[in-house]
Amino acid sequence: MKFLELLEPMTPKTFDKNEVYVIAIMLFIWMLFFTIHKKERRLLLTEIVCIYIFNVLFATVGDRILAEPPLDFYDTLDYGHGEFYDIVLQLCVYPLPILILIHFYRKYKPRIVTYTLLCACILSGLEWISVQYFNLFQYKEWKNFYSFLFYIFAVLTNILLSILLKKFIANRQNR
Repeated sequence: MKFLELLEPMTPKTFDKNEVYVIAIMLFIWMLFFTIHKKERRLLLTEIVCIYIFNVLFATVGDRILAEPPLDFYDTLDYGHGEFYDIVLQLCVYPLPILILIHFYRKYKPRIVTYTLLCACILSGLEWISVQYFNLFQYKEWKNFYSFLFYIFAVLTNILLSILLKKFIANRQNR
């Protein structure tokens, strides 16, 4: 009984549309990733694991810095502090769109600046939908434009990471 009382601050106030949305996007993004990856492998398992872990850490640290005091720009889901579905977002949702974007970057080899801006538009558009229709985030001092700028940094960082990983793995295999 004491254990369940300890978990109470981590449980949603109510199980409503934002939790359903988190589950739905988690299932959708994982099915999409596995379908794309199974059809045409552009990333090695090593690269997937590295990029995945990097983005779990990136999302977790980013949310802690931006969404909690002293900055406290926004809340996620039902609380001003972390809850269970924040963990689901950080572990099971945030890394997968980046892996999909890296897959398509490798496949089509677009210009890095154009692709980064396009991806930032897509990601900030998806965030806007999450805010407007599903209350996934409650902005305080945050604006969707700030997310666009953040996504430019995040996508560019991940593309550069994937390029470095590919070179590193190729050098290791040639030894």
